[in-house]
Amino acid sequence: MSSPKILVWDIETGYNLARIFSLFNKHRPIPHSAIQKERYMISASFKELGKSKTYAFSLLDTPKLFKKDPTDDSELVKAVHEEISSADALIAHYGDNFDIKFFNTRALINGLPPAPPVLTIDTYKIAKQKFLFNNNRLDYIGKVLKVGGKISTSEGLWDRCYDGDPKAVKEMVVYNKQDVNLLEKVYLKLAPYVPAKLNLNHFFGKFEPVCPLCGGNHLQSRGSRYTRVSQWQRFQCQECGHWSSAPIHNDGTLGQLR
Repeated sequence: MSSPKILVWDIETGYNLARIFSLFNKHRPIPHSAIQKERYMISASFKELGKSKTYAFSLLDTPKLFKKDPTDDSELVKAVHEEISSADALIAHYGDNFDIKFFNTRALINGLPPAPPVLTIDTYKIAKQKFLFNNNRLDYIGKVLKVGGKISTSEGLWDRCYDGDPKAVKEMVVYNKQDVNLLEKVYLKLAPYVPAKLNLNHFFGKFEPVCPLCGGNHLQSRGSRYTRVSQWQRFQCQECGHWSSAPIHNDGTLGQLR
């Protein structure tokens, strides 16, 4: 079986254009009828986990379309649709609540069929469930863990993207790529603390068990754990630190490591 395609990804989006009477509306929210133009996707950046290349798709990939309407993301969404459809897993920060939902919405609006179901790994959820950081934003966690942070953007960047400034979109792509590079580093720090959602034994453990998280084969047996009805052999990966276990069958053999 080939290696899994695990994509670290992030999207950058433009805003809605709406007509409003006032910045102060205490009595009710701005009605949806005020929206004159829907929010859209500016770029999407990807990196295969463990690979060196970070790449991106953006509105600039279709110059004629961009010149005609710098908010037309129809071809961009198609490219992102194809990319995530080829993945075995997607890693994002707050991705389950934003990135994948935003993408699905733009895909639907642009007349695309649903992308195939893909396993998602959300570092925001890991941070919230397993740790007690002062803040669960990606930038904060990256700086606390000393793996880097987001880069700053120039004033009015989103406005200039909306107005069709190619330099602004290029700057957004650089910003987008840095988010993905940072996200991969944060994921590698957080992931050993939670069960592996994608078990790499399905890909590499045919002849000998490997770490479900990183695929490493430097596993150390560390005693047993027990449930009400079974006994499990515990292991710790000496490469990433991740804990895993395998069920001990009645004949003394081990089941798949998970």
